[in-house]
Amino acid sequence: MVTIPDYFTCHKQTPFFKRDSVPAALLSWHNTRAGVYARLSVMRGGICFTGFRGETQEIEREVIVAAGQFLVAPPQYWHKIALLTEDTCFNLDFFSDPQLHDTAE
Repeated sequence: MVTIPDYFTCHKQTPFFKRDSVPAALLSWHNTRAGVYARLSVMRGGICFTGFRGETQEIEREVIVAAGQFLVAPPQYWHKIALLTEDTCFNLDFFSDPQLHDTAE
């Protein structure tokens, strides 16, 4: 399990996304920025998180994140998500070294 370093702080939060508001970029192959951890928190429904090996589209892992659970993606980790239910609701929080916030966004 990936953990966010204790000294990192949250520098950005998304609104709560639902099926009709989730950005298309999250549903396709993308990565987290250098130095930034992303925490996916599911409030309702479920999400399938698919992680890839490096910049390949070879699947490394698939994790089901249910309501009340969260998952952390490390910096520069290629992944995509899929909403599993019609009522899925989730958000993302982004964490970085507080001394580097200006460059992490």
